[in-house]
Amino acid sequence: MQSPTNSFDKISPTALMVAHVRQFTDIPYSKEIAQLVNAQAVVEQLLENSSNRPVEVGVYIEGRYKFINKLIAQSQATQIIELASGLQPRGMIMTENPDIIFVESDLPGILTQKQELIQKLIGNRPNYKFIPINVTSVPSQFPLDANYLNTQKPVVITCEGLMMYLTSAEKQLVFKNIREMLEIYGGMWITSDFNSKTEIENIRKISPSLQHFTQIASNITGRNLDDYLFHNFDHVKQFASEQGFDIESYSKVDILNELTCLEPLNIDFEIAKSMLANAFVFVLKLKNSNPQ
Repeated sequence: MQSPTNSFDKISPTALMVAHVRQFTDIPYSKEIAQLVNAQAVVEQLLENSSNRPVEVGVYIEGRYKFINKLIAQSQATQIIELASGLQPRGMIMTENPDIIFVESDLPGILTQKQELIQKLIGNRPNYKFIPINVTSVPSQFPLDANYLNTQKPVVITCEGLMMYLTSAEKQLVFKNIREMLEIYGGMWITSDFNSKTEIENIRKISPSLQHFTQIASNITGRNLDDYLFHNFDHVKQFASEQGFDIESYSKVDILNELTCLEPLNIDFEIAKSMLANAFVFVLKLKNSNPQ
């Protein structure tokens, strides 16, 4: 399916769905992005004749975005690399601080169109870089020796809404490429993407509409997301360890009071609380790495 806005027809409908939901939050630039890409029209197409609108996914989307931001801030890193950034506004916001170097990456077609959006909204910033990266590419397309990054300073690599679409073999390639990056710069990988069957089953019991959302995403991508889930957190830890990483998990419930989507989307507070209590963000560091 193509976006009704022809100039953005390479942007995935899943990114447009997330952009549509994000506009009901207080995250800067979210409303402007949703309007520029006509996200509303895409959602109406996808949910045609459906009374089961998965509005509660807004809790998940806003929660992961804000919790990742919280962990990035706590890291005090000034070099940020976002993978598969899609329509995320994070780079536009963080580069308001001239001391932060923000590298935004995605597949070439999507990234070019994202740059068009950014040009319209904020123009050029010298600390805002755009690098096309296929995260599973061998050899790595990561900026291993970029002149705009300082090897004496750690990096934070982040992604949200990426890893759940990848097979186990593809996940291993991403781990390999990120490991190479962190071996040079140090730092950490912050992501919400290691979903497990236990986690998703618990959330679906609380919010049945999430099943509808994941079914739509599976239909769009041609990948059944349930096939790519880890069994539980022990499985996640084992997989990460085999790739050379230590991993810590953090419940998103700590971000509950910062959510702003509940009222405009008419989401019950207790449902939101239960959803976040069963959803996690992860911090990964290389084994035996020095604390950053």
